[in-house]
Amino acid sequence: MKNRQNTAVRLFSQLHDQRVRLTVVAVSIVIYIGLSIWNPMFSAVVIDHLWESVQASWQSGTPFSITWDNMGRELLQLTIQYICTWLFYYLQSYLMANVAENLVLGLREQVSAKLNRLPLRFFDRNKAGEILSRVTSDLDKVTEVMQTGLLKLIVAIGTIIGSLIVMFVYSVPLTCIFLVFMLISVIITNAVSKSSLRCAAEQQETIGVLTGIAEEYYNGRDVIKAYNREEQSTEQLEKAAEAVRMANKNVGFLTNCINPLIRLLTRLSHVVIAIIAGRAMLSGTMTVGVVQALFQYINQAAEPLTEASYMINSL
Repeated sequence: MKNRQNTAVRLFSQLHDQRVRLTVVAVSIVIYIGLSIWNPMFSAVVIDHLWESVQASWQSGTPFSITWDNMGRELLQLTIQYICTWLFYYLQSYLMANVAENLVLGLREQVSAKLNRLPLRFFDRNKAGEILSRVTSDLDKVTEVMQTGLLKLIVAIGTIIGSLIVMFVYSVPLTCIFLVFMLISVIITNAVSKSSLRCAAEQQETIGVLTGIAEEYYNGRDVIKAYNREEQSTEQLEKAAEAVRMANKNVGFLTNCINPLIRLLTRLSHVVIAIIAGRAMLSGTMTVGVVQALFQYINQAAEPLTEASYMINSL
């Protein structure tokens, strides 16, 4: 907690032997974000064309049909774009999971080698349970963050920036309304993440204490029985377990409460924007395709914002 920046630098320096995988992941992220931005723009054109074709068929009294020259090529292209979007998302997720597992494997090997070189006085000063907690639960958290948190955070930032640029092109007032709600979300995320960081540090400390007490009492169970200290040792273990329960409850609440808070703000922004966009569509200043594309971009910016808020809180 005191050396977060140095810890992050040392952590990412461990990835130098996975440059090829990380390069492929970076390229996949760029292509995925590009397709995510392009798909709603192209769908707006397709829907406007479809709407005009339906109106023309209704006015002329002829049945509406989709042929290769009339919407067929556009619909096939849109389908291929969405399939490619899914493929690149799968590729980056698979490779990032591979990178995270290899990273943690290397860290575990380095920790094992380090523990074998440490003098006995280190183990005398530190409880075995606390050391075990650092080697197991802490590194498991690194795997979780690398596999999901970091990847989603990068994708979320790119998607939000791209979506906002196109939204400004479509409608500056509606985008500004969305940005107001986004600013409120950022303020809430910052406030919750500070509390979450403090509680997470307390959680890891209580887990280390509990593991240390359990390991110490288990190894010294014969001594405890000889001196008739079973009741006292049980009380201390129960107190440590209760401290872990309270810490887990606080961290769990703070980590998961951010999602409903951000989603509530997102739904409120949807209501306001839907009213204004609906009036613009009825007045003819915005087309049906542009309105649906605008809401796609709002969802693309809002959902990554929710995920980014959760992942920032988790990180």
